[in-house]
Amino acid sequence: MKRFLLGLLVFVIVAGAAALLLVPTVGSQYRLWREADAVQAYRSTVSRLDTLDCGTLLAQARNANGEMKGIALQDPWSEGDAPRSNPGAQALDVADNGVIAVLEIPKLGATVPVLRTFDAASLEKGTVHLPVTSLPVGGESTHCVLAGQGDGRFLDPVNGLDRLIPGDCFYVEALQDTLIYEVSESLILAPSELDALTLDRKADQCTLIAAPSEDERLVVRAMRIGRRQTPLEDDTQVLPGWAARLIFAAPLALAGLIVLALIEGLRRAATRRRRSRMQL
Repeated sequence: MKRFLLGLLVFVIVAGAAALLLVPTVGSQYRLWREADAVQAYRSTVSRLDTLDCGTLLAQARNANGEMKGIALQDPWSEGDAPRSNPGAQALDVADNGVIAVLEIPKLGATVPVLRTFDAASLEKGTVHLPVTSLPVGGESTHCVLAGQGDGRFLDPVNGLDRLIPGDCFYVEALQDTLIYEVSESLILAPSELDALTLDRKADQCTLIAAPSEDERLVVRAMRIGRRQTPLEDDTQVLPGWAARLIFAAPLALAGLIVLALIEGLRRAATRRRRSRMQL
């Protein structure tokens, strides 16, 4: 019984250590799978829509943008009375999964879904459209603001938003229309300074926001320079299912082998002790 309990304790310790080592990898892969699945569901639904239907839905979203007289941007990470969703976003949620667009940043190797629901949980798990700003369909006198941590995606130490510089481009895909935005500036603002992000007449703008700390907001501003009719290839690096399972299973298998070896060693030691006593 003591040998069993000792073996169980060793297994728990080894398995716990392996799990701690695996958490970042598994968490990152889960995030990528979740994002890729949402993007695929959105694009698959769009591909089945008639071109005329897509045009009608885009027109509804653009009409909603045209009715906006301005934007009253508040800090997304501060408590306030901001609406949870833009009513016009319903026209873009064709997959009925909360995704209204796809944001692609080639320089960062990122292809992420844009969520319509604005709340603290959405900000932490993905990229969210701020409902007090223009919908991500472009147009004259529009300013779409997308915010979030994306499980750290926007603040990745290697491929975060801080790598974007003036001249870099990113893409916002809504239904069958993909808008091209060129970064004009990247800056750090205090939360109270975000109200300076307003509508510029005759301009089509898109701004990306992340929160490096409680009192800093990383802001990347961009202007639309064109559009394309076909989406880019998704270059998100997601491990195949078998590889992910192998990464998860290998440490557990190793822990199991260590426990079996320990139990066998204890068994042999006990056998040697019994033989020694018998010889005496």
